[in-house]
Amino acid sequence: MISGRIFIAVLVLASICLNCADVSGSDQFRFPIRVSENGRYFEDQNGKPVLIHGDSAWSLIAQLNLKEAEYYLNHRKAQGFNAIIVNLIERKFSANPPRNALGDQPFLRPGDLSTPNERYFSHADAVITMAARKGILVFLVPAYLGWKGGEEGWFQEIRIAGAEKLRIYGRYVASRYKAFSNIVWVVGGDFTPPRQYQWSVDTLAEGIREGGATQLMTAHCGQESPAGAFGNRKWLDFNNVYSYDPSLYVETLKEYHRQPIRPFILIESLYENEHASTPDRIRQQAYWSLLTGAAGHFYGNNPVWNFGSPQKVFPTEQPWEEALNSRSAKDMAQLRKLFGQIRWNTMVPDMDHRFLVTGYGQAASPRYSTAAVAPGGKAAIVYVATEAPAKLTVELNGAPAGYKAMWVDPTDGRMIHIDMTTELHGKRKELSIPTVANHSGANDWILYLQTK
Repeated sequence: MISGRIFIAVLVLASICLNCADVSGSDQFRFPIRVSENGRYFEDQNGKPVLIHGDSAWSLIAQLNLKEAEYYLNHRKAQGFNAIIVNLIERKFSANPPRNALGDQPFLRPGDLSTPNERYFSHADAVITMAARKGILVFLVPAYLGWKGGEEGWFQEIRIAGAEKLRIYGRYVASRYKAFSNIVWVVGGDFTPPRQYQWSVDTLAEGIREGGATQLMTAHCGQESPAGAFGNRKWLDFNNVYSYDPSLYVETLKEYHRQPIRPFILIESLYENEHASTPDRIRQQAYWSLLTGAAGHFYGNNPVWNFGSPQKVFPTEQPWEEALNSRSAKDMAQLRKLFGQIRWNTMVPDMDHRFLVTGYGQAASPRYSTAAVAPGGKAAIVYVATEAPAKLTVELNGAPAGYKAMWVDPTDGRMIHIDMTTELHGKRKELSIPTVANHSGANDWILYLQTK
């Protein structure tokens, strides 16, 4: 158990040498990103690991003017986000789709992807350039297909226009954006077309490559892995998980085990203020993904993702500017601080419970706790889910007294230091999860251990 004399201190995570790390402590990356040699994560051009910490900003280019876009980007940058996912052209979720805030159509002939409008794409250039200056990656969706191929996206226009016009469009955006080092391409969009229409994804991806764009590429499918949907396509550089499953870590572990090995990210799960989500669920899915091998994750919030568009899937009266400071946005900032101070890229999922040996909860349960361990057991992180068992047991690589350990509040960074010298069972240490609620009033906590 934790010592009866619990010393609680409010500390700044950056002041502690968590796993003695300087990895990704700053977002001063040299883009473009690339896949690491071991295929598990991303790195910049200097070999510095890049943890994708993203925000969903789907309607940014179409809905906001440049002043508003800069306000958004500055705010998210200050909160630690280093990536956004954005529609290059918006089909529904903006004030006057597909026009942008300046009134410009993306195509000179409506729906004809082979007739791009210079004025529209010049505005997009400015937004993406602005993000680059702030060190923010833009996961760019060139033609969002739409949920089930319906009226939210461009699938029907693409199907009617045919492969050749789509290929022309792919070559055009590639030629225009191939020199933008902060772009990552995302084809598809909320939809995995049936086999007879998979050319709609392949043709766009191939057109982008034919146009000279070499940045990394993935696909956003209909709540499934792009590798599962499309197999080992040449254009697919990395995978992702898109799932609303309450046992999300089951899906992320599947992706971790997928062959051939590629990095994967959590590209979408529950958004804040949608599907009756709760702040602890938003935290849970982020920590679950990172501790089961993901190279990053995306967070989403309504109304931020559509920036106050009158077309809403989940109606809300809250201004998007106010929503930037939401509970979960603050929680994501704490997650970024924590992972910015550890060598996250060296840690591997504790899939066989060799470290977290008891107290992890029932498999395939929303109350399941996940762990990741550094080589040699020199450090470990456990995300303890809300309503998890009251105690857990960890297997230590060395003498318990050689470790320093703490409970970390995932909502404000507060730390409770743990006396590792009491109640030992060989190299096993039983720990009682804090009975006090975290700063948000929930009961999820982070356990962090490292050798002294």
